Amino acid sequence: MPIRSIDVIYRWQDDLPDLTQTAVIVIDTLRATTTIAAILANGARAVLPVGEVERAYRMKEQDPALILGGERDNRPLPGFDAGNSPYDYPPDVVRGRRVVLTTTNGTQAVERAQGARWQGLGALVNARAAAAAQQQGSGQGLIVCAGTQGHVSLEDVLAAGAIAWHWPQEACSDRALIARALFDNWRGRLYEGVSQSGHARTLIDQGIGADVQFASRLDMYKTAVVRTAGGWFEETAPES
Repeated sequence: MPIRSIDVIYRWQDDLPDLTQTAVIVIDTLRATTTIAAILANGARAVLPVGEVERAYRMKEQDPALILGGERDNRPLPGFDAGNSPYDYPPDVVRGRRVVLTTTNGTQAVERAQGARWQGLGALVNARAAAAAQQQGSGQGLIVCAGTQGHVSLEDVLAAGAIAWHWPQEACSDRALIARALFDNWRGRLYEGVSQSGHARTLIDQGIGADVQFASRLDMYKTAVVRTAGGWFEETAPES
């Protein structure tokens, strides 16, 4: 059955509907889903978001060829190959390789929604492609925002609105319409909007403002990020 409606959950910790008949996009604009989109666009074979640092270490021990990336509280982790910045994964580092990523919040949101019939990852950088891929799925459409430290985050709702913008207005729930309205308000000045969020201000204060600028670019990638049967996420081009 084709998807007939789209809803938005503003925090992954909130109650989620039954996901077994749902096509879900998870958003963590700052920075996990933006970074994953960049990793794949730069030529990586696949990315696996994991919630626990210990699991990431175990996977690296079992397969030293993996690239281990991530952070806790915006700080790189000891023994990891890279952090959670899209600039940490240039093509000459990731091309043809698999990446395991664990972050403070976004990768937990991805795991929370892993029971969905179909799962993709979205951000401003691939909003149009994410929406197109989701619409090719079946069941009900849902966007799950990661938020920040259990709170609603402006940048994630803004990205949710950018994805919901590509849905017919009559297909949108009230929460999706709120996200669309936020995106419409900032669509011509996305960096200004994103940089007003609490998480963005924290990153800027920590000297990571370049990542905020990167994450504010709309539709820089024309491919979607979709979970495969093995649980890894890969890049795919939505059908035209």
